Amino acid sequence: MRARPSTSPITLGELARIRPLAGAELHLADPARTVEQVVLAETFDRLRHCLPHELVVLHDEAATGGWSLAAALHLAWERNLSAVVVSRTVAGASSAALAERLAMSLIVVEDDPIEVALQLAGQVSAPAAARAQRQARIAELLAEQTGIRGVLGVLNRELQGVPVALVVGEVVVAGQAAALAERPQARQIEVEVHAAGERSAARLVAAAPVPGPAGVDQVASLLRLARPSLQAAWARSRLDAAARAAHEQAAFGLLRRLGDGEAPSWTAELGWQVGLHNRAVWLAPERPEGEPSEEVTYLIRASWQRGHGGWPLIAEGDGWISWHSGPDADDVAALRRALTGFRDSAVAHRLVVGVGRAHEGVGGLMRSVAEARLAAHVAREAGAGSVQWFDQVGAAAALAWLPTTEIAQVADLTLAELMAAKDRAPLVQTVLAVLDAGGSLSQASKQLGVHRNTVLARLARARQLGLTYDEPGQRLALHVLCYALTTLWSRSRSGSEPSPP
Repeated sequence: MRARPSTSPITLGELARIRPLAGAELHLADPARTVEQVVLAETFDRLRHCLPHELVVLHDEAATGGWSLAAALHLAWERNLSAVVVSRTVAGASSAALAERLAMSLIVVEDDPIEVALQLAGQVSAPAAARAQRQARIAELLAEQTGIRGVLGVLNRELQGVPVALVVGEVVVAGQAAALAERPQARQIEVEVHAAGERSAARLVAAAPVPGPAGVDQVASLLRLARPSLQAAWARSRLDAAARAAHEQAAFGLLRRLGDGEAPSWTAELGWQVGLHNRAVWLAPERPEGEPSEEVTYLIRASWQRGHGGWPLIAEGDGWISWHSGPDADDVAALRRALTGFRDSAVAHRLVVGVGRAHEGVGGLMRSVAEARLAAHVAREAGAGSVQWFDQVGAAAALAWLPTTEIAQVADLTLAELMAAKDRAPLVQTVLAVLDAGGSLSQASKQLGVHRNTVLARLARARQLGLTYDEPGQRLALHVLCYALTTLWSRSRSGSEPSPP
């Protein structure tokens, strides 16, 4: 069933978005204030007989400027009028200041006040027609847009005070993130945006204040009006992004084969900087599941490049490569801002981030990429959204590459009695803590948060079950085995991976 046109009184905020008030100088105390009638006031006596919620257009004797406009504003405040409209030849800065002190809406127009009053009277008497006029103007603006951000820009300009965002899953692709925030006296309105084949690709979400300058029905109507333009822009951006991604992947592969050579001229054409100090970033899934799909890569690219669109993003293996280049190897302020802004998206997509050290030139970039990938593997231990800098990892990054699942399975064959014990987890954790502490029982007890005697008791039981950690020929192998078991059990408790057999 088609929704009936709204017949509720039109608001100041709505009138301000259509001719003749569109483009006027607005000083609106309350855009949600309704307008029930328009009065052309030529005298102060007419002004004194105005009723609440009327909009008055000053003319002739009532609009001679100076003291007369000040008196008219005081009368309008006393009569609880919706707004006062006056010609620019009359109003000045002092008038706007007075209107602000009185919390009275003042609108300054360029056109003839009589013509303005006639147009406003028609709009107020037929609010549905006025809203249709506004929608037609917005439809023209939307049709002119060729990108997603352009469409969202039109909506956010037209729905002032109502944040609008394009959302995929829980990630804001474009628009204002405030649209997703739950706020009192605000209602979320959603419109599905379908891709080819009627598959839901995204949602347009708006948070409309209740009450507010734009009614809930009007907001929903404008979101639906924007949907065709948004679908066209979405399809176009997907094609452009796919073509650019393929181009950048091929270019990066060629750059990698150059080794330590100078940066070729075509890197500048792509907007890449590689001749300075390069610090690579590796974005990776917390739990890799093979090569990511084009859809996921598109979303990651949109999130990563928001606010710093000049930074590349290249899909490789189970993650994505980017980098920041600058003259100062120690300046990481821009990179830290980028990582902070990306954190919510990283959590939503269950990603971790590794950051390499700064190295100069093409060869330095490739070295930093390798470091960033190592750091990302270490970051997986801390969970989604975590960031690990290679500067803080060093040789410990080698542990991130251990095939923990395969190593843990060895325990079933070599330590069958231990693996059958119900208290195997605290026993293995205690042995690992002692080995990490170089055999110091006091350091291990402090790390575990238990008494030293508890550590001794657990070590004795572990030895009875075959975990002879203090034999020199077994120490390295058992240290690695305990690390693998502890890591795997920790992931199992978080629900990331199943327990070892």
